[in-house]
Amino acid sequence: MKKLSLLLSFSLCALMLLSQNKSPLEANFITPPSTAKPYVWWHWMGSNFSKAGITKDLEAMRAAGIGGATIFNLASAVQESHVPTENNPWPEQKYRSPAYWEAIRHAAAEAQRLGLEIGLHNTAGYSTTGGPWVSEEKSMQTLIWSKTSQSGGTLISVKLAKPEPPIWEGWGSPKIKATFYKDIAVLAVPAQTQVSSKAIIDLSSKMDAQGQLQWEAPAGDWLIYRVGHAPTMANPHPLPDDIIGKTLEVDKMSSTQNRFHWQTVLNPLQEKLAPYLGKSFKHILIDSYEAGDQNWTPGFRQEFIRRKGYDPIPWILSFDNIDQKPLILDNEEACQRFAWDFQDVIHQLYYDNGWKTGKELIKAAGLDLQFESYGGPFNEAQGAALADLPMGEFWTHTGGIDAKIPAAAAAAGRRIVGAEALTSLPENSKYTEDPAFLKPSALKGYVSGANRLVLHHWVHQPFDDRYQPGMGMGWWGTHFSRYQTWAEPGKAFFQYLGRTQTLLQYGERVADYLCLEALQGSGDLISRPDFLRQNIQVLNGKIVLESGRVYAFLVLPNQKSMQVEVAEKIKTLVAKGASVVGPKPEKALGLKAYPSSDQKVAGVGNILWNYGPQAEYGKGLVFTNIPDAMKWHKIQPDHQVEKADSSQYIRVLHRSGPEGEVYFVANLAPVPQNLSISFRITGKQPELWQAEDVSIQNAPVWQEKDGRTRVELQLKDQQAVFVVFRKAITPKEHLVAINSTAKSWNIVPLKDGQNALFATSPQQLSLEYASGKKINVDLPAASYQTIEGPWNLSLQPKLEPAFKLDFPQLLDFSQHSDPRVKYFAGTATYSKTIQVSPEMMKPGKLIQLDLGQLYDIASLKINGKTLGVLWYPPYVLDITTALVPGDNLLEIAVTTNWANRLIGDEQEAADFEWGSDRGNLGHAMKAYPDWFVKNQARPSKGRKTFSVWYYYRKDSPLQAAGLVGPVRLVIFETKVI
Repeated sequence: MKKLSLLLSFSLCALMLLSQNKSPLEANFITPPSTAKPYVWWHWMGSNFSKAGITKDLEAMRAAGIGGATIFNLASAVQESHVPTENNPWPEQKYRSPAYWEAIRHAAAEAQRLGLEIGLHNTAGYSTTGGPWVSEEKSMQTLIWSKTSQSGGTLISVKLAKPEPPIWEGWGSPKIKATFYKDIAVLAVPAQTQVSSKAIIDLSSKMDAQGQLQWEAPAGDWLIYRVGHAPTMANPHPLPDDIIGKTLEVDKMSSTQNRFHWQTVLNPLQEKLAPYLGKSFKHILIDSYEAGDQNWTPGFRQEFIRRKGYDPIPWILSFDNIDQKPLILDNEEACQRFAWDFQDVIHQLYYDNGWKTGKELIKAAGLDLQFESYGGPFNEAQGAALADLPMGEFWTHTGGIDAKIPAAAAAAGRRIVGAEALTSLPENSKYTEDPAFLKPSALKGYVSGANRLVLHHWVHQPFDDRYQPGMGMGWWGTHFSRYQTWAEPGKAFFQYLGRTQTLLQYGERVADYLCLEALQGSGDLISRPDFLRQNIQVLNGKIVLESGRVYAFLVLPNQKSMQVEVAEKIKTLVAKGASVVGPKPEKALGLKAYPSSDQKVAGVGNILWNYGPQAEYGKGLVFTNIPDAMKWHKIQPDHQVEKADSSQYIRVLHRSGPEGEVYFVANLAPVPQNLSISFRITGKQPELWQAEDVSIQNAPVWQEKDGRTRVELQLKDQQAVFVVFRKAITPKEHLVAINSTAKSWNIVPLKDGQNALFATSPQQLSLEYASGKKINVDLPAASYQTIEGPWNLSLQPKLEPAFKLDFPQLLDFSQHSDPRVKYFAGTATYSKTIQVSPEMMKPGKLIQLDLGQLYDIASLKINGKTLGVLWYPPYVLDITTALVPGDNLLEIAVTTNWANRLIGDEQEAADFEWGSDRGNLGHAMKAYPDWFVKNQARPSKGRKTFSVWYYYRKDSPLQAAGLVGPVRLVIFETKVI
């Protein structure tokens, strides 16, 4: 039984894992490769960057377990209004100045030295594609028009007003009116709300360059449209201070302009960073789309005619409203069909001339494209398939990423899916966020399909280390940086992310079927344009994409309209033996070749769907629903939650690779759950891999039945575990069920196939074995020993000298009378010698240390031995092997957040000028004070912190801080079975 206490130790489990003969998967789980570690977005704020700060940032990233960073060049402060901070210390360090390129090169060199990957957002700001090199003529264009009413039956001579140019109403620079304008057409239409498209008269040749129209107008009332295009004036944002108001988004639908933009981005990198391109400097990013709509480009008319076979010019008048009613050409259905064609061409041009052009030039430069392909007038799934690293985003107050992104990425053969992760609102992150707060959001990101978190944000800290918490991205969080109070113990959180991502990046995502355009269930996804473009094969009845991904059947969108080209390709695939699922198509999408297009689509529908819910055509089959297709193909569910306290909170992902099958099982509920899950696997031993403590153990309770393996799991609230199948079954005799309605018992698997049971309250369990044997086990209740005061405290504030105090008893720091404690931010080490009796150390005992309540994160030592970091509740750790009979020195290093120190500073007068004020969300520092810029002594001796955004006021409530407890030893009597 002494062996039991050894095996129950987390620290010893880690040592066991570090033994020889590890498989590649296991070795990477223990020590994640750089590509499996979390990355960060590294925001450089305006001209505020320094080589010393760059080196310190990168060294801190490496030490924390960060794999890489993407540089953003933003405004000196990013607030709701994007107002820059004035009096910046390095005004000469302008965007793309010699100092800027020197700093970028230094970052690449340091990243290479440290084994990190860096990259760059393609434009200044965080959206989207543009720069100060983009003129109005090269920028995003939109249709505009003016209208003139005229009566006919005579010669009309009138000067047509030039359409009113747009003013950008989005984020960013001052509202600037467009000056560039170019005519497209002059059109006359009878002054009615519904007319024939053939009644529209093109008068373009009858207007001169000054807008003067000469026209022999037929009798009747006419509306004359002068149609042209002008810049939307959309600009990247938030821009470095020196280029605000001087920067526009590039025309997304022009190949010429996109090529110009990307060459302007890439050529200087190739010139100045040649030794590092493709090595430490590896990627270019396009962040989420915030550039607004674009519906014209100079070549749009010709492209539309080429793609759709008719002229769009008359039909664009259907976008106008007359007396607040849409102008209907022919009929409403015809206008809707044209609108579909029009948007489809926009989507295709965004991709073909925009994103694809960028990708080709990026790859030619030896770099990869990272792309958040959503939010704009383009096909999101197609963009995700294009990117080398498809990316989504999620915030701390939201769920995971859009499911379309990982589904489309998988179909394209992309193994890694990124996510701008843990972005936070000022309401939620006021330097109060910690790993415990972040863990539930990270878990939601993982179960949604992301397997590389790119943390938002790690703001570059260019100043002397005495200025903390330092630079921020205005009021936005989360505040990852080397100045974060919990940067050192928080490494445990980053390591947890790295180990989780190692297994989530393993092999390939498992999906039984492929969805076209619209994601349904747990399938993968292919966009309609990619479906038409790819050379899709059918082998042995399976659908095989160019990526090599194989699917049992294709699921169509749940609609009865379909492009002719799509219908014809589906017919060809079914004839070759493919299975297709969906409703019978009845008509075409768009106005192209209408009405014969409807007949072609309906004809395909009649052929393929003519034989009921399981129609046969050629070698293939057509179904009307997914369950019928799954049943016909004899595909069992990949996994099933057979029992759970709240099954709606259980999420399961499956990765498959050469070493076996890896399932990620997550409990998103705010309470622990006992659950039973069956997997579509037999003949393999289920193992439980836990990223929190690097443990690998055989599942203690499992059963093979009906061609599946059922595994019993115990998960804490907001906890996940990997269920891994990679080894032949051993041993043959094992537990298949433990019957109990209570949750206060625990089971720990031992190395020799036995299991240890223990409970917090008296329990009687009924155990069932694979052989059919059943036994009952009585478990005694745990006993508790509260560790009372006094405590010796050694306090190390982030910005003040260390000091020591004695606490007669545990107390929330914010309730302490000493201002040094009341406003403390840093690490306080609680130490105390505790007595452990020989009785407590007898074989069969398991001893846990329960810290109760603490704020925010704790590192634990006993007798000088480091036992680990407790970074989320419940703050409980097995300490059995660390204890000895008699005296034991207990040291608990608790790190608090910045909040109370920031509130403490507000009791003092500000030694700088306040800027924009956002009420309870805080207020800005208007300008860097002269004493700071000139490196003089600080006027205020009471203020300790320095930042660009202050979340708190003098009367802001203090946060709970420190170790509150109660601290207890929990002693269990274990039973080995």
